[in-house]
Order: sequence, then C-alpha cells, then structure tokens
Amino acid sequence: MPKAHRKSPLLPRVVVFVVGLLLTIYGAVIPLLPFIGARASGEITVIRRELGDRQDPRPNRYSYSVGYEFPLPDGRIIAGNTKTIGSAMSAGMSKGKSGVYYLPALPYVNALEKDTTFDLGKIALLATGILLCFASSRGRVKS
Repeated sequence: MPKAHRKSPLLPRVVVFVVGLLLTIYGAVIPLLPFIGARASGEITVIRRELGDRQDPRPNRYSYSVGYEFPLPDGRIIAGNTKTIGSAMSAGMSKGKSGVYYLPALPYVNALEKDTTFDLGKIALLATGILLCFASSRGRVKS
C-alpha cells in the first residue's frame, strides 16, 4: 500500500522561496545595471586581503575585499563593496577611479563596472535561485 503524502510546513517553504527569489533577482539585476541603471564615476578606496590562502587547486590565490564610493547627482556619497580573487601580491585592481553602475531609485543597489558582466557566476546564481523557487513551490514531501 503506498504511503500517503502530506503537506510540508509553510515557514521553511517560504524561507526557501524568498532565498531563491533574492538569488534570482541578484543574478538578473547586476548584469542589467548598465542598461537599466545610471553610471557614476566612483573611487576605489580600500583593498584588503582576507584570511589566508583560499585552498584552491591553484596555489597562492587570496580573497580580497574592495570598498568603493561614488557621488549621486544630489551630492550624497554612497559606499559599496565587492569581493575579488587575486594573487598573493595583488587583487588585480588598484585604488583610484572606477566606473560604478547603480539604480537611480535605489542607489544602494550598485556594482563596479567590471562586476556587471554576465558570466558563469551570474548564470549559477540564476539557476540556483530558480531551482529553489521551484523546489519550494512543490508542497509535498514523502513521509
């Protein structure tokens, strides 16, 4: 005799759906910023190496935290940050001027110009987000 299916609890499904939705939005909005956002001339202010070696198959690769800020047309200064991977000696970028794209209605949604490319990482975020949204909408689990 087959086992009966029951509905899974609502709260975990909602949390998984929200996480999936946020991943999907992030994976879609950041590459679209050059088309739907505005460009500002920003400045990279901080480049800091984090922790130790990343334990990647390729040796001597480190994570770097990069801080930047850019002015809005009304004079406010908005700060942002990003992560990058570099060698033991350099993050692959330097302090100074850099282009920044942002949403005019919500300037805290911003990214450095180099981060707005549609790459494999953004595709992975989109796929994971869509998969989580789909999985959370499936309301049945085996008991």
